[in-house]
Amino acid sequence: MITGFIGYGRGTSLDMELWGVMARILIAEDRESMRKALKALFRTRPHWEVCGEAEDGSEAVRKAAQLQPDLIVMDFRMHDLDGLRASNEIFRSTPSVPIVMYTMYKNEELEATAKLVGIRRVIGKEEGALTLMRAIEAELSAPQV
Repeated sequence: MITGFIGYGRGTSLDMELWGVMARILIAEDRESMRKALKALFRTRPHWEVCGEAEDGSEAVRKAAQLQPDLIVMDFRMHDLDGLRASNEIFRSTPSVPIVMYTMYKNEELEATAKLVGIRRVIGKEEGALTLMRAIEAELSAPQV
């Protein structure tokens, strides 16, 4: 996992690039086409790497424990275990790992529930990739909790 640079958090993007540190991201998304698209998108950031992929919530919980990512991008609706329940399990064991939910089902109720289970940000897929990238960047640069 990334540790702090310049005295706080995981470090800024510039810090990560200067020090050659990679931010390790786990993608939890049931649609393979979306996982591939996110993986390709994240490759545009030289200091980000996708350390793993999960196609359902149960797999996300297992891979989060196994891979210890620096950040998790989590879908809401997935088979077996949804993104809220998976995030709750992950948050209970590793509360310092930021979880960003990326979903087609964003609404106020989901956002409120997401906060209760440890999800830091909820981004609607209709908001676009740039909004997701900014949210990830902000979480990676934020002080660790």
